[in-house]
Amino acid sequence: MEITLKAVNYRIGKLGVFEQLNVARKLLPVLAGVVSDFRGLQGKEGGNALESVLPKIARTLADLSEDDCNAILYPCLAVVSREHMKGWVPVFSQDAMAFDDIELMTLLQLVARVVADSLGNFLQELPGSQTPTQDAA
Repeated sequence: MEITLKAVNYRIGKLGVFEQLNVARKLLPVLAGVVSDFRGLQGKEGGNALESVLPKIARTLADLSEDDCNAILYPCLAVVSREHMKGWVPVFSQDAMAFDDIELMTLLQLVARVVADSLGNFLQELPGSQTPTQDAA
């Protein structure tokens, strides 16, 4: 998937299955408090729902240990590339950002897009999501 943030084009890749598992394990405690907020805003704000919950996600991430935070950020950023000159350059490699103009909110948006794309089906199955079989019981 390709997205544009602040007039810069990014290409979002998918996490491998083991990276998905590891990121999901670290994210579940973080997401517990924001998934319902996000779902509530999704219908009301459309595409702006993600941007609305990013500050809350940022506050929750601030409470994580550095190792736990890196266990989420590093794999997600490793699958993001940025259009640069006539090609695509990974934004994160060997534990370092390739572009020093990426601000915190842009970084969080990129990570959130990776999570949504790679873990979206899994996150829909979290408790609190309504499915037809649950409604019929």
